[in-house]
Amino acid sequence: MMANRYTKYAPRLAQLGYDTTPVSGKRPILTGWSDRPSAARDYAAHGDHNIGVLCGGEHNIIAIDVDVMNVFCSNQIKKLIDEFLGTAPRRVGLQPKFLMVFRTDDTMRKMKTGSYFQEGQEKPLEVELLAEGQQFVASGIHPDTNEPYAWPEDNLMAYRADHLTLVTQEQVRSFLDACAVVLGQYGELKGRKSQRSIVPTGGLNLTELDGEIVEIETALGFLPNDDEHYDTWIQTLHAIKGALGDDGYDLAHRWSERSEKYDPQETDRAWESIKNVNHIGAGSIYHWARDHGFDLREAREPQFVGPADIVFEIEDERPSPLLRASEIRGPIAKREWLLDQWFPTKAVSAVFGPGGVGKTLLIHQLANCVATGAPFMGLETKKMPVLMVLCEDDADEISRRQLSINAWRQVNEITETGPEDLYIWPRVGEENILVTFPSQGEDKAGEFFGQLCEQVEAVKGDEKELLLIIDTAADTFGGNENIRREVNTYLKTYLGSFCKNYQATVVLLAHPSMSGMNSGTGMSGSSAWENSVRARAYFSRAEDADDVRYLSRKKSNYSQSGDSTNITLVWDEGVYQIPQLPNQLDKIENRALKKKIIDLIKQAEKEGNPFRQRTGRKIAEALPALLGEKKQKVMKLVSELEISGEIIVDRRVGYIGGKTIGAV
Repeated sequence: MMANRYTKYAPRLAQLGYDTTPVSGKRPILTGWSDRPSAARDYAAHGDHNIGVLCGGEHNIIAIDVDVMNVFCSNQIKKLIDEFLGTAPRRVGLQPKFLMVFRTDDTMRKMKTGSYFQEGQEKPLEVELLAEGQQFVASGIHPDTNEPYAWPEDNLMAYRADHLTLVTQEQVRSFLDACAVVLGQYGELKGRKSQRSIVPTGGLNLTELDGEIVEIETALGFLPNDDEHYDTWIQTLHAIKGALGDDGYDLAHRWSERSEKYDPQETDRAWESIKNVNHIGAGSIYHWARDHGFDLREAREPQFVGPADIVFEIEDERPSPLLRASEIRGPIAKREWLLDQWFPTKAVSAVFGPGGVGKTLLIHQLANCVATGAPFMGLETKKMPVLMVLCEDDADEISRRQLSINAWRQVNEITETGPEDLYIWPRVGEENILVTFPSQGEDKAGEFFGQLCEQVEAVKGDEKELLLIIDTAADTFGGNENIRREVNTYLKTYLGSFCKNYQATVVLLAHPSMSGMNSGTGMSGSSAWENSVRARAYFSRAEDADDVRYLSRKKSNYSQSGDSTNITLVWDEGVYQIPQLPNQLDKIENRALKKKIIDLIKQAEKEGNPFRQRTGRKIAEALPALLGEKKQKVMKLVSELEISGEIIVDRRVGYIGGKTIGAV
């Protein structure tokens, strides 16, 4: 033992900016040691004790403790530290375990990976972040080896605390995420089944890295993500990126979104942190999914989905099902539209939109127009009976909405009542599943499917056609939205059966995924939601005006699609309306400009360079230039904001925020 270790070296560490505490073995001996008591600075009193260095403190010291007894795994973790965090003093006690010391940009709490167990080993593989409220032994005798702790490169006393390598919390989190993937190659995560073992065995060549997005998506559909360990989630994201690169971004979000713990910002952070994808990819995903029933061979075979009642028999007397081009003669019946150039008749179309955007109101207005043959937002409709199946609204809410629509219809149709041929079926609180998938390759009609068929027959009566509106997909689809086969079966076989058997036009309402909203595509889950419908629209809220909506045609097999086909709508008096030029549009535009003016004034005030009336930074010159608007228009809005008290002119300061700032 080294005599007077604490007495000799603890003061020197203190001079370098480190807080120390006496330690017996690995445990501090003082009560309340984490509060940095003055007793720890009585260096002579603690003589031969080991020296513990406290994490956190003035310099936000942290330590990466690599508790890994596998030398190959330990070396990989060291490479990750070099890659993600940089150089730092390294302490070794019991090799190949080691610890490295850094400082961070802010106070951190302790963090650690999961515990990974190797076969035949009692102690797990772990990597831990030591932070505020923890300590590590900087000098002394290791209790297991009875040998001194060593610093193979530079001793800690070669570094002032404020000269340690500075790392961000983002870097640390990304590093720990990468550690989870490496640890998963060597051990089994505590409390989890072996499907998260990355080394595959037997069968197909599952060691491949690159993969096809359709196969990866199908495999992920078999992987649970309801209450998975954080490390398991990180491993899966690594594998997706290893298989698909950045093309796997949306798929990573869709799989992550299946968990109640889903956080889009955290998913983005984790995705961006993934750098090294050379050791895990498609093969790992296939291997994990195989334990849940996934068959790669089957996934690579062509999938054909069609109504179960269609049987092709070879009979001599039966006419050929083939259509010979040379025999096609005109005239051909003109294509018909439920809503001109938007939704074709006798087909399945979909309207996606975030929750709370008001797509049910929109489609309720469309239903009123179709039931009477009236135009909808300036577009022609085809008159037919309508059955609306509403799984999220009760009778009272439906009635309130219908009365608002009646008032809207009076302007155009001089009516006070709802249409005779519009039938609304409130289903809130009921079992509304049309189809389930009890096992792979099997589908089963729900009890509600038969009930809906009966109602469709009753509403249609002797009419040739019918509009069936279903709100929403989430309430009626009993499968996995990420599995193409199940989505296809729901859309083509079950909803498609209404088109085939009842000459119905089906409009389905659905929620997009978070990644679909962020990207502006409005998509959700498998690409089959896009491919298996004839048309798809997206209903969204304007970013700078709460009462403005955009209806955009994202897909139309028989007409133009794209943002150029957007319809702008304004919520007014309980319904959506086409803005009346110029008043409504001007009002919307001016409201958005007022908000920008207030934001600019607030920012200028915050920066200590406020806008002024007459001298210095003139608001009449600076603001119009910043906004790209005419001076006269901007000054008119400034004047209105002054009158309303949303901005104030202080003679000494200039323009500042008012008492109602932001209330535009």
